[in-house]
Amino acid sequence: MNTLPALVLSAAFALGAATAEDSAAKMAAKFKGSHMLRCGDLSVEVMDPNDAGRYYRGVRFTPVAAVIRATLDGEEFLMFETEHDPLQAAAGLFAEFDLVNSPPGFDEAKDGDAFVKIGVGALKKNTPSYTFYKPYEVVRPARTEAIWKDSAVVFRQVCEAVNGYGYELEAALIVGVDRIDINWSLKNTGDKPFETQQYAHNCFSFNKQPVGPDYVVDFPYDFTADGLQPEQKQVGRRLDFMAEIPKAVNIKVDSPTGYDGPNTLSARHLKSGHEVTCLTSLPGARTMVHAAKVYLCPEQFITIRLKPGESATWSRQYVFTFKPKL
Repeated sequence: MNTLPALVLSAAFALGAATAEDSAAKMAAKFKGSHMLRCGDLSVEVMDPNDAGRYYRGVRFTPVAAVIRATLDGEEFLMFETEHDPLQAAAGLFAEFDLVNSPPGFDEAKDGDAFVKIGVGALKKNTPSYTFYKPYEVVRPARTEAIWKDSAVVFRQVCEAVNGYGYELEAALIVGVDRIDINWSLKNTGDKPFETQQYAHNCFSFNKQPVGPDYVVDFPYDFTADGLQPEQKQVGRRLDFMAEIPKAVNIKVDSPTGYDGPNTLSARHLKSGHEVTCLTSLPGARTMVHAAKVYLCPEQFITIRLKPGESATWSRQYVFTFKPKL
């Protein structure tokens, strides 16, 4: 595998390591196969994609730039489970390509043939239509390398072409004093064009407080929410969770036609003062607000179309705030 681009490395480490020495919270990793990145009072646990005993080992989410935990001044902001199924369980900030749309090459592949799941590698087709929760057999995992520093890590993943579909995926994850920046790059290395969608399964949980009263999601635009249950309501540009959730909910928020502002949202807990603001650099295809009793997941979907040899870059930023009421 080629070495990581020097420019990406230098930029990530210049930003990510500048204040690492100021780190006050020396929290240890909770899980095998992960690294702690720190800057100031923010500690972030990131999964090592090359550790056989890592938190998640399934074929849905990519192990690239997978954040398990984020703790600011001792306050937990993300959902994780100490006891979990490593082939199924998500946590923290896990990214996925092609949740419901077909991955590159899936539709034209015959039963038993390989297709490309971006972020994971080549998988074997064994269903007529793509089903994200199915444990597809790995034909050939993508090759991933990571270079770690005190408060930054750069990933590079290569998937050799399968039936004309191949890619190179890079991500530079940088921890600041109150934020995480993840800068992504995807290149089409095959000889066929493809379209893919990416989102981040942002599993927010503020000190493990059940999702219900005081949890809200704010948007910067007017919208119509589809899928509200009796325990949720829309108040202007905000979704309110009024009671604990008896079962998982999926609320769809389409990006308004003609909106050209930032693709941003905030998840907050009004009583405790926890807040995460999420900013995605590309325009949103839609936002899905998935929630269950133990997590709130506002998911910003983006669409990427690449011809052979083309590349796309984008970023996802998370800003953490804790302002307890006096």
